[in-house]
Amino acid sequence: MEEFVLSEELVKLQEENYYLKTLANLREADLIQINRELQSCLEKVEEDPQNIFNAQLFARLKNSTKKFSTLQSPQISQLINIIITGLATECENTSGDFQANDDQTFDSHRRALNMWSFLLGWATYLAENKAQSKQNQKENEEFASRSGRRGKERNRESSQWNWDEQRKATLTVMVNVLKLNLESIWVIKQELETFVGIFTKTVFLILESPPNIKDQSTKMLLFEILAISTKNHKQNFAIKTSILQHLRYYEHMPEPTAELLGYLHSEYTYTQLTDDILMEIGDADLSVQDKTGPKQFSKFLVRLSEVAANLVLRQLVHVMKHMDSPVGPMRVAVIEITGNLIEHLANKDEQTESDKETLNNLFNILKQRSLDLNGFVRSKVMQACIKLCDIKAKFPKTRQHLVDRAIQCLKDKSVNVRKYAIQALAKFIRTHPFGMVYGGELRSQPWKDGLAKINEDSESIEPPEELSHITQESPNSPSPSLFADAQSSRPSSPSPLSSNISPEYYTKLNLTKRYYADALRFIESLSTAIPTLLQLLDSINKSEVIETMEFFVAAYQYKLDRAEEGLTKMLHLIWSRETDEGKSVKKKLIECYQNVYISTEEGATKMESVEQTVRNFVRLADTTSVAKLTSLEELFSTMMSTRLISPEVIERLWTVYAASNSQTSAKERRGAIMVLASLAKAKKEIISEKLNVLRNIGLSSPGRQDLVLARYTCIALQRLAGEAKIKGKSSPRDESTRLPLSHPIFEDLRNILEIQTDSNQWYPLAEQVINAIYVLCNNPDILCGEIIKQKTIFVFKLDDDSFRDELSTSEPVTVNTTQLSQLLFIVGHVTLKQLVHLETIEAEWKRRKQSGEAKDKNHVEDELDQIVGTTEDEFSELITQIREYELLYGSNSLLAEFGGLVAKICANRKIFNDKMLQFSATLALAKFMCVSSQYCETYLPLLFNVLEKSNDDTLRCNIIIALGDLVVLFNNIIDPEINVLYELLADESLEIKRNALMVLTHLILNGMIKTKGQLGEMAKCVADENSRISNLAGQFFTELAKKENAVYNNLPDIISNLSRGENAVDEESFKRIMKFLFRFIEKDKHSENVIEKLCQRFKNLDDKRQWRDIAYCLSQLQYKHDGSVRRLVEGFPNYQDKLKDTDVHKHFVEIVNKLKARKEQSTEMKQFVEEYETKVNEAHNKT
Repeated sequence: MEEFVLSEELVKLQEENYYLKTLANLREADLIQINRELQSCLEKVEEDPQNIFNAQLFARLKNSTKKFSTLQSPQISQLINIIITGLATECENTSGDFQANDDQTFDSHRRALNMWSFLLGWATYLAENKAQSKQNQKENEEFASRSGRRGKERNRESSQWNWDEQRKATLTVMVNVLKLNLESIWVIKQELETFVGIFTKTVFLILESPPNIKDQSTKMLLFEILAISTKNHKQNFAIKTSILQHLRYYEHMPEPTAELLGYLHSEYTYTQLTDDILMEIGDADLSVQDKTGPKQFSKFLVRLSEVAANLVLRQLVHVMKHMDSPVGPMRVAVIEITGNLIEHLANKDEQTESDKETLNNLFNILKQRSLDLNGFVRSKVMQACIKLCDIKAKFPKTRQHLVDRAIQCLKDKSVNVRKYAIQALAKFIRTHPFGMVYGGELRSQPWKDGLAKINEDSESIEPPEELSHITQESPNSPSPSLFADAQSSRPSSPSPLSSNISPEYYTKLNLTKRYYADALRFIESLSTAIPTLLQLLDSINKSEVIETMEFFVAAYQYKLDRAEEGLTKMLHLIWSRETDEGKSVKKKLIECYQNVYISTEEGATKMESVEQTVRNFVRLADTTSVAKLTSLEELFSTMMSTRLISPEVIERLWTVYAASNSQTSAKERRGAIMVLASLAKAKKEIISEKLNVLRNIGLSSPGRQDLVLARYTCIALQRLAGEAKIKGKSSPRDESTRLPLSHPIFEDLRNILEIQTDSNQWYPLAEQVINAIYVLCNNPDILCGEIIKQKTIFVFKLDDDSFRDELSTSEPVTVNTTQLSQLLFIVGHVTLKQLVHLETIEAEWKRRKQSGEAKDKNHVEDELDQIVGTTEDEFSELITQIREYELLYGSNSLLAEFGGLVAKICANRKIFNDKMLQFSATLALAKFMCVSSQYCETYLPLLFNVLEKSNDDTLRCNIIIALGDLVVLFNNIIDPEINVLYELLADESLEIKRNALMVLTHLILNGMIKTKGQLGEMAKCVADENSRISNLAGQFFTELAKKENAVYNNLPDIISNLSRGENAVDEESFKRIMKFLFRFIEKDKHSENVIEKLCQRFKNLDDKRQWRDIAYCLSQLQYKHDGSVRRLVEGFPNYQDKLKDTDVHKHFVEIVNKLKARKEQSTEMKQFVEEYETKVNEAHNKT
C-alpha cells in the first residue's frame, strides 16, 4: 500500500467527505457481510497487528469507521475491540523490541502505531459523539421502549455496546503507548508531537462531557495520559493552551483541571505546566464584560489552592495580581485562596521564617480586603475567618484582629456581610483558645479576678538575674508559640513567693498573665458586639436573624455576659410568620431553646436530664419579664404540640408545684405552674387530670399566701376550656368544657377573690379569677353578679336587702380606698367580660343555626330563642340592645349602679387622689365605654382629660390601648378625635410613645382608620433616638408598603409634613427618614411620577432648606428606566436656579453618577446624560 503519513491523513479527516479510494466501487454490505468482514479483520489483527499494512484490511477498517453512525451496537463494539487489540498488541511488540535493542524494527513499529492510533482517535471521536447523543435522547428512548416492540429492540441493541467500559480500555492502551520510549522511534520532533496530539486531543474531547469525569478510574486514566504527555513527551505548551481554552468554555472544567495539576505535582513531581498556567492567568487582562472567564478562572484557582497549595504559593505573586482586579469573582477568589493558603501553612509541622512571613502577609490581605468596596468580597473575608477557626493553630494576636473586624462588619450595609460576620463571631466563641481555665467559660468576672491576682503576684517579685535584661512583650500581643506554651505549661496557681524565683516559673507566670489578658480582651470585644446583635434580632432579613439566634446560643453555652438577654429577646420571634423558603425563624427559635433548656448532657441518666430540664424551665419562667410571658407561653405550647416535652418532665413539674414549702421555694412553685399552664395550651388534659391538685395548692392556703401563685393557677384553669375556635367576630369556647355553677371550683375562685389584702398583686389575680369564671362557668353572669353585690355591701357597709338604694346615696369619700379600688376593678372587668360573653352567645347561636344543631340546654339561650324566634337579624339586634341600653342603663342592671360612680371618681382626682383608686376607676370607665356607644360618647371628653392631665404613665398607656379598642367598636365617635393618638407620638415618655405607635400600627394596617395626612408623624419615629421606637416604625412602614401603593400615595404629604412648618424635623433626621421610605418606591411609573411632582415643587420655593430636602429626595430614586431620566431632565427649568446652592448641586451630582453607572445604556442615552451633566454644572457655576 502507499505510504501512510499521519499528519496528512489527519488533515484529510477534517474534510466533511473523507474519500476512501480503495472502496470507491464497493456497495454497502449488509449486516451479515459487515460481521464477516470484521471477524476476518480481527483474525488477521490477532495474527499480526502489522497486517494493518495490508491495503484491503486498512481500507475495510476505515470504511467501517466511516459508517460508524449506521452500524448496530454489536458491530460498533467489535470494531473498537479490533482497533484496541491491534494497538495494544503492537504496543507490546514494540516494547519487546525495545528490550531486545532491535532498532531495525522501529520504522515498521512507528508506521503501525501511527495507523492504529489514527483509527483509535477517529473511532473514539465518533464513539463520544454517539454516546453524547444517546445521553441527550435518553428520555425519548425510554418513552419509545414503553411504547412497543420496536422501542424494546432498540433498547436491547443499545445495551449490547458498553462504551463506558470500552472507553477505559481505550484510555488504558493509550497510557501504555505513551509509556514507550517514543523519542527513539520518532526522531523528528514535529511527527512525535502529531502522534502524541492524537491522544491528548482525545483526552480533552472526553473531558468535555461532565459525566465522563464522574467515574474516578476514567478520570485518573485521563490525568495519566496528560501527565505522561506533558512530562515525558514535552507537550507542555499544547496542553497548557487546551487547558486554558477548556477552562474558559466548559463550566465543569475548573475543579478537574485543578485536580489534574495536583496529580501532576504529586505523582510526577512536575510543576512547569502549573507555573505557566498561573502566570498566564495572572497576566490575563480580565474585564467586567467577560461573563465566563473570571468565573471559571476563580473556581479553578480556589480548587487548586485546596488540592495543591504549594503550587499556588510558588506563583503567589501572579495570583495576587487580581487582588485589586475590577472583576469581582477574581477578588473573591483571592480571598478564598488566601484562607486556603493560611490553612495549609498553619498545618505544617515545621514552619520556616519564610512561611511565617508569608502567613503574616496573607493575614494582612484578609484585613485589607475586609474593607473592599464589593460586599460579596467582604462577605468572603468573613467566610474565610469561619474556616480558619477550625485550624489547630490559633494565632491569638491575628485572631483578635479578625474578631474586631467581624464586630465592625455587624454594621455593614450588606446583609450577606452581616450574616457571615455573625457566623464568624459564633465560630470564634466555639473555637476559642482559652479552654484551659474555668472550663472554657467566658464569664468576665472570674477572668478579671484571676488577672488581678496574677498582676498582684507578678508585681511583688523580682525577675531572676538571667531574665532581667529581657523586655516583656505586651500581654496583648504574644507570639503564637509562646501562647501555645502558656496553655500547655500554665501554673495552676502561683506558689508562695520567695526571693528565689526560678526562670521557668517567672516565664510561666508572664505567659499566664498574657493568657488571661488575651482572654479578657476577647471577652470584652464580644461584649461590645452584644447591643448590635440584639438589634439584629429585629432585622427584616430572615437569614441574619437565624444566625444571630445561633450566636446567642453559642454565647449562652460559653456563659458570655448578657447572652441570656439575647435568648430572652429572641422570644418574640415565636410570632414570626411561617414560610416555605428554607428554615423558618420560628422553627429555629424552638431548636435554639431545645438545645439550651432541654437537657441532654452526655453521661446523665434520664431522671437527671428530666430534673435539669425542669430546673431550666422553672428558672426561665421565673426570670422572664411580664412583657415576654405571652411569647414564652406560645413557645412552650408549640414545643408541647411538636412533642418535644416528655411526660416525665410534665410529671416532675407537678411534683414541684405540689411540694411542701420545706421542699420547694415560692419561685419554683410559681415557675412550675406557669410552665404547666403554657404546655396545657396545646394539651388541656395536663390540667384536667390534676384539677384537685390545683384546688389544694393554688386556690387554698399556699395560694392565699402567694397571690402570684394563685394568679397562675387561675390561668392554668382557663386551659380547661381549650383553645378558642376563631369564627366570625368572637371565639366561642367548647361548651362541653363548661362546668355547672354548683361545681366546687367556683366556690374556691370566689373565696380567693374575697381575700382581704392591700397587695397590688390582688389586681392581676382578680383579673384571672374573673377570666376563669367566664370561660368555665355555665352562668358566669350570675356568679359575678353575686360577687359584686357582696363586695359592694362589704365596702359601703350596706344592708343586704336594700343595698341598691343605699348605694346611690353613699359617699365614696368615706369608704376604704383600697376596698373601693378593688370593687371598681371587679366591676370594670366583669363589664368587659360580660360584653365578650354576649358576643360568644351570639356567635354560638348563629353557628348552631347554620349547622342545624339542637338548641343549647342553657336556659339563657333558651329564653333568648323564645323571645326572638329564629331570625338571625333579630337575635343580633337583641344583643345590641342589651349592650347599649341594658348593661349600663337597665333598671335591673347591677352594673348600671356604678356608671356614674366611676365617672365621678375620675372627674374629681384631687378629692379621690389615691393612685390605685384612680387607676381602677379609669380602667372601669374605659371598659364601660367599650360596652355602650351612648356611655362612650358621654364620657369620651373625660377620658381624654385624664389622658392629658395624669402623671401616671402606666394609666395613660392603658387609656391608649382602650382608645384603640374604642376605635374598632365606635369608629364614628372616636375618629374625629384620632389626632390625639398621633400627638402622643411626640410625648416625652418612651412608653407612651411606644404604645401609641403600636396602637396606630394595628389600626392602620388592619384598615380600621384612614390616614389623613398624619403618616408624617409616624415617619418621624423612623428617626427616633430610641432603637425600639425606630424599629417599630420601620416594621410599620415595611408592612404598609405591602399594601398596594400605600407608601407611594402618602409620600407627598409625608415630605411636606417633615420639611416645612412647625412640625418639621431637622435635616439629618429628614434624610434618614427619606432614605428609608424611598426604598419602597420600586415601580418605574411611580418613580417617574414622584420625580415629576418633586421637580414641580422647586418652582415656587424660596426656602433653601426645602430645596435641599427635595434634591435629597430626588437623589434617593434609582433611575432604572429612561422614562425617569427624561422626567428629571424635563423638570430642569424648575430647579435650574436652585443648583447654585452647594448642597443641592451635590445631590444632583449623585444623581448624575447614578445615571452614568446604569448598565446597558444606548449610545443616545449616554450622550443625553452627558449633556444633562454639563447643564447641571453650568447652572451651578453661574453667578
